[in-house]
Amino acid sequence: MREPAPQLRLFPVWLLLGARQVGKSSLLQRCAANRRYINLDDFTTRERVNRDPALFMRELEPPFTIDEIQYAPQLLPFIKQRVDGHSLPPGSIQLTGSQNFRVMAGVSESLAGRVAILNLHGLSNEEKTLASRASPDERFAALLETGFPRLRGNHDAAVRDLYLSSYVQTYIERDIRELLRVEKRREFETFVRLCALRTGQVVNYQDLARDANVAPATAKEWLSLLEDCFLLKLVQPWFSNHAKRLVKSPKLYFLDAGLAAWLAGWRSPNSTRLGPMGGALFETEVLSSMLKRFSHRALEASVHFWRTRDGQEIDFLLSTGGSVFPVEVKMGSPRHERLAPLERIAEANWKQGQVVSLTAEDQPVSLSDAWRLCLPESLAFT
Repeated sequence: MREPAPQLRLFPVWLLLGARQVGKSSLLQRCAANRRYINLDDFTTRERVNRDPALFMRELEPPFTIDEIQYAPQLLPFIKQRVDGHSLPPGSIQLTGSQNFRVMAGVSESLAGRVAILNLHGLSNEEKTLASRASPDERFAALLETGFPRLRGNHDAAVRDLYLSSYVQTYIERDIRELLRVEKRREFETFVRLCALRTGQVVNYQDLARDANVAPATAKEWLSLLEDCFLLKLVQPWFSNHAKRLVKSPKLYFLDAGLAAWLAGWRSPNSTRLGPMGGALFETEVLSSMLKRFSHRALEASVHFWRTRDGQEIDFLLSTGGSVFPVEVKMGSPRHERLAPLERIAEANWKQGQVVSLTAEDQPVSLSDAWRLCLPESLAFT
């Protein structure tokens, strides 16, 4: 096993969180072989754990990995006892989970100060091996490839459709709904697809609830739970002392632009790029790229958006290490007159902004030195 990152060396337990099928189990098995592997997706194993968790844990000696720990949170107190009673090397006990809201409740009670918590998203653009000199059409098609490792490099539309259809049916429409105890099956399925159609938009809870035929309180609860299951992210508006007129509703983004496009019914990259959702899906992929860049390096960052009621806006403000980096997303070649408002609303303590486009190599924006034009994979936060 490689030497662990400095952030992980203090913790005997590592918890890797992320959506299903993003490669959590494969990553841990590849990085740390020769250890016992317990898969709680297996019904027989899960039944043994539920019948007598204390006996199950007595049979386990570190190092070991427990996959999908949210199915057996009753194991967490016994893991705490094991950690407290022994001097274990970093990462001796590795856990994965796909439902943040259920895992974190048990972790905060049982393993506080003993566990390193990491998030894993799907494949990044670097892992998709996107060609730097690809045309805008090719680049957009590559950006819309899902982040699921099993589909990497597979351009067969029938295979992709079958995989995503199975993923939606087994994970989103069955597993998540059952774990969340959602009784309204049809309404929930409709709700997920409506969210995909709204990626990149400010949330209107009343409209979303009406279209899904549920109460606004239910829509708000389901959105929060889907975020806890790593399917989407709610980006909150940026607040500062001298900006009183900012909108208060969050913006909704799927964490996988390819999955969002498929759920919304867009199958062809070319028609998707030219269609009404092209810009929103590109913006979705840019957000996903930023989140992956930080979380896959075990770094902390928060993302907001900046918008006033009179229409001035910046798509993303990324805050990390005490600095704020503005990011504006323009799928086509940005015209300078459209970028001019960015000069007026940038705050003095913000770092150099980045205008992300599909159509241009890295270059300064001629308005001033405050902004630079870059490709999606060239975003830099230093």
